[in-house]
Amino acid sequence: MIPLIVLLILTPFLWWYLTLRKHKSLEKIPGPKPKPFIGNSLDLGSSPQASELKVVISKPELIEMILSSNVHITKSHAYDLLIPWLGIGLLISTEVFNSAGNILIEKLSKEVGKESTDIFSYINLYSLDVICGKFKIMQLKTYSWLLFLETSMGYKIDAQKNKNTDYVAAVRGYLDIFMVRMFSAWERFGLLFQLFSKKYPVYKHSLNIMHKFTNGVIIQRREEKSRVQLGLPATEDGIKRKVALLDMLLESESNNVLTNEDIREEIDTFMFEGHDTTTSGISFTILALADNPDVQGKVYQEIRSIMGTDEIITMKHLNDMKYLEMVIKEAQRFYTTVPLIERKLETDCNIGITLTLFLYGLHHSEDYFSDPQKFDPDRFLPENQSTRHKFAYVPFSAGPRNCIVPNYKPDLGVAAILKSYNGIQIQLQSRQEKTN
Repeated sequence: MIPLIVLLILTPFLWWYLTLRKHKSLEKIPGPKPKPFIGNSLDLGSSPQASELKVVISKPELIEMILSSNVHITKSHAYDLLIPWLGIGLLISTEVFNSAGNILIEKLSKEVGKESTDIFSYINLYSLDVICGKFKIMQLKTYSWLLFLETSMGYKIDAQKNKNTDYVAAVRGYLDIFMVRMFSAWERFGLLFQLFSKKYPVYKHSLNIMHKFTNGVIIQRREEKSRVQLGLPATEDGIKRKVALLDMLLESESNNVLTNEDIREEIDTFMFEGHDTTTSGISFTILALADNPDVQGKVYQEIRSIMGTDEIITMKHLNDMKYLEMVIKEAQRFYTTVPLIERKLETDCNIGITLTLFLYGLHHSEDYFSDPQKFDPDRFLPENQSTRHKFAYVPFSAGPRNCIVPNYKPDLGVAAILKSYNGIQIQLQSRQEKTN
């Protein structure tokens, strides 16, 4: 009994000693000095982070050192809030890539090189719900979910007849709560969230819908695969489905090494990451074009000169659209779709310190981009890129934990939108119009 009492007394002192050691090691790093127990919460607002040490960097040399490492690949605790949905998939895994990830890399690399894509199966005039010449750019979020639903699982939903599907609504609800928990002092803790938050029932309901949907599609696909092995049509109606990421994973199984849970984690991760970056990339590029009519005109002329009256955008078309590529890169620099990424250091430094790679600060540094608040696609002319540090521009990530298919770019969506408008200029709605 006495040893237990001694242990209980010494434990908080040991914790305090180790915490002081970590804080002591950061004294020489410039920044606001934390106060005992409350850290820098008075500087930041109502989200105390006293127990979590973070060092923010924005120098390309340091960013290269971290992102190129095969050791510093552990994500920060913020990603833990996504584990109930995504599991330990490509986004959260502490391995460079797991077996399912390697399969996705191999298969997706081949798919990206396909010769043509039907632009109207991706996004078209009707999908934007253009009424009286106006549309809300945030509508792209719903339609991109439906697109990635078909790409990842081969499950097609009519975007116009099913604008509020249970699955899409569940994802939206889950992510809304995720953002609240990210900035909450107590809801980020699982037990407190479960016991006291009014949002927990909605969170749990959304999670059940998402997992039930994905699991159901996986089971259906396995049954179709079994039918083919028996010499029967894959589907009862005999209609051949498009090959989706789910099919790639099932076809690549060896001795059933991939369980339904393994596959679900990778499919859900692809849905989350792909939808988010694609929607943001298209939205910010359209915003930049509307705010810079001269640039918009040049992009449209390039699209018309390369495509003519063709309705199908081929990979050759996209590869020839050099100015569009420069515009998209500048939009990703200017708005920085992923403003920061974090790594939890476990070697070469004090264990437990989180390193924040401030990509927005990197992209708006005058050391690498002159007049950084100006939108200028010419920054990405070959001769201008060659003079910059290769890690001065990091749109998503880089190194061994880079996006598994960085070529899943928003070129196609932007080209499709501008081509659909057939030369009609896209303009921003004024703040007064929004208010009225």
